[in-house]
This record gives sequence, structure tokens and C-alpha cells, in this order.
Amino acid sequence: MSSQATKQILINREVALRSQLSLALNTPLMAEQRLSVNEQATLPELIEQISHTHLLDDELFHKLVQLDAAYCQLELGLYGLCADCEMEIEPERLAADPTEQRCAVCGEKHLREHRQELRLNH
Repeated sequence: MSSQATKQILINREVALRSQLSLALNTPLMAEQRLSVNEQATLPELIEQISHTHLLDDELFHKLVQLDAAYCQLELGLYGLCADCEMEIEPERLAADPTEQRCAVCGEKHLREHRQELRLNH
């Protein structure tokens, strides 16, 4: 897939995530924090603003961070390479989630380690 096609996929993902964010910001819980989040900000600015709200632990925040990482990788020519082993991420994994950061092997390893961390924290 060309980098231009990949960029368009990421842009479409960003539009969808910003739409989800807009809905999340319109909840009563966000009423007092709404002024601190500018929905028109650049993606890195938006991530910084959200990091100061209750949405920090929300899956939406993590998806925005992954999207920002994918944009950075694309700009550096590293898109599609595993963040851990630097081998190519399987095309079907990227097709399922264009912001995927790990190949299948490293993804499983990360998931196992993360689950262990969660158990140790409880």
C-alpha cells in the first residue's frame, strides 16, 4: 500500500476518533473540563489537553495516542515496522488496525507481559 493511501486511512481514522471525542466531551461529567479541550487542536495538542481530563484512562485516549504514533512512523518511513523487533507487521494486522504497533509475535508477548503487570498491580 502506498504511503498516500496509508495516510488517507489514518486521516479517516482521525476523523472518526475526533467524532467519538466530541460525543465524549458532551457528557455531563465533562461539562466542567470541556473548556480545557480544544477539539480543533492538532492531534499532539489534543492528546496533551486530554491528558489533563478524566478521559486520560479512556480507550479513546489510547487510540488517539496510537494514531499519533502511526502518523510519526509514516513521516519517518517506519510505518508498518514492529516497535519491538523492527520486523514488518503482518498486512492483515495493519488492515484490521492501521495504528497497530507490533507484529503478531511481539503483540502476544506484550499482551502476556501487560496482563502480568495488571495482576501484580492488584
